[in-house]
Amino acid sequence: MTTSLRNIIGITFVVQLLTFAMTVANSVLAARWLGPAAFGVMVTILLLPEIINKCTNMGLETSILYYIGNRRFPEKRFLGTTIINGIALYLIGVLAIVAFILTDGHKLLFSAAEFALAGDGLWWSIYLLFAAILHEYGGNIWLGRQQFNRFNGNILFRPLIYFLLLLGFYLTNTLTVAAALFTFATSWLLPGIYIWWKSILPLKLSWDKTISLATFCYGSQIMVTNLLVFLIYRADLLLIGYFLSQTEVAYYYVAVIIAERLHYLTKSVRIVMLPAAAYSEANQEKMPLIARLNLLIVAVGAGLLALLAHWLIPLVFSTQYNPAVKPLLYLLPGIIAITLPKLLSADFAARGLPKYDLYASAVNFIVNLGLNLWLIPRYGISGAAISSSISYIIAASLTAYFYHSVTGLPFREFLFPRRNDWQALRNL
Repeated sequence: MTTSLRNIIGITFVVQLLTFAMTVANSVLAARWLGPAAFGVMVTILLLPEIINKCTNMGLETSILYYIGNRRFPEKRFLGTTIINGIALYLIGVLAIVAFILTDGHKLLFSAAEFALAGDGLWWSIYLLFAAILHEYGGNIWLGRQQFNRFNGNILFRPLIYFLLLLGFYLTNTLTVAAALFTFATSWLLPGIYIWWKSILPLKLSWDKTISLATFCYGSQIMVTNLLVFLIYRADLLLIGYFLSQTEVAYYYVAVIIAERLHYLTKSVRIVMLPAAAYSEANQEKMPLIARLNLLIVAVGAGLLALLAHWLIPLVFSTQYNPAVKPLLYLLPGIIAITLPKLLSADFAARGLPKYDLYASAVNFIVNLGLNLWLIPRYGISGAAISSSISYIIAASLTAYFYHSVTGLPFREFLFPRRNDWQALRNL
């Protein structure tokens, strides 16, 4: 790469911050305009295609990034095979969504009054699934090619499209849960179409057994890990819907989306480091410095957020979302801890060792699920936040041990900041 990792990460971080601002603004508008109950229903329905995708995608989205990044297969033949496999997996996902709807699976999560707010929203899950796959595959092709500027430019359009469509429905007094879901899916679909039209199509479809076996072997580990990670971050929302109500889902989701915004720098680093580290072992050696600085920045951000949370949430989301303050505070220790697994999962994947992230995620999921089942009925959404923080800290400890075992580096090398780290960042 002709551009330094520092500059690439910096640009990606700025883009993530801009995206963050627009995403939060969109969430605030949707939460205010729909109200807690309808907003909670929308959030829960959004989880359905995500879960289906995590269960059926065989890790193809990460395999695209990994194999294009290391150039093991000719790109055209690899993409032709992967698209055929992706279409087949999408159809399996559609069948799973239809089965969920026709068997009244929604009764596990919604009361009759809550489900009435959904309208035909569950059927929009099919459209949501397609839009997400189209965009994820295309975006990871750009990342595998290390076309970071294209990737960053594209993701800025998602929240902009979402805002414009959301505003249109609101101004015409037609904003419902189903309309909000359509808006969300379209904001992913249109940038995804642009990616494919601009730099990938036309493409000859051809199926290769060797490529399929390689991607499924690598991707299956990624799929299980991604599913576990998704459930770690979102199963509490489903359990809150099951044990409590969709209004409580809305409160907790507000706490989660605010807390997770502390990871925008971490997300930016991960976006860049996975393809960069897969491309060059020299880039893998830069991870300890990056990990130390990320942990420091997230810890400082969490401290500031803890001080501001009591007036920030009612100011931004309105006083009806005040119950989100306490779970947000309980989430912050875990948010600091989970920074490490988020970063080092990219390093493990780039080394071809996704199993270590899988092990840590499995333990995280089991602990989180067990604590949620115990604490949510007793302490509500605060119990869900406490469960997350405890499981995140355990996962971070395991990840640190695995990284130490793989690299031989002392724990202090990637956990504790140094005085000269900011100066060393200039040479990154």
